[in-house]
Amino acid sequence: MDSPLFLTADELSTLTGFKTPKRQVDWLRTKGWRFEINGNRQAIVARKYAEKMLGCGVPEEQSYQPNFRALQGA
Repeated sequence: MDSPLFLTADELSTLTGFKTPKRQVDWLRTKGWRFEINGNRQAIVARKYAEKMLGCGVPEEQSYQPNFRALQGA
């Protein structure tokens, strides 16, 4: 089963150490995390972003481009 797109309320509480939305937002801002505020005035953090920030995300695949300059010198 796929993980949800955003951190759950419990995960956000565990991450920040706070249960109240205002304190969670303060923590996220202090730490420089990117987030959005939903209609309930709660912080929303993308799961992949959180994994990246915590150093446990899946590395992004690199796209390779051909080096056409190498052919010009031949």
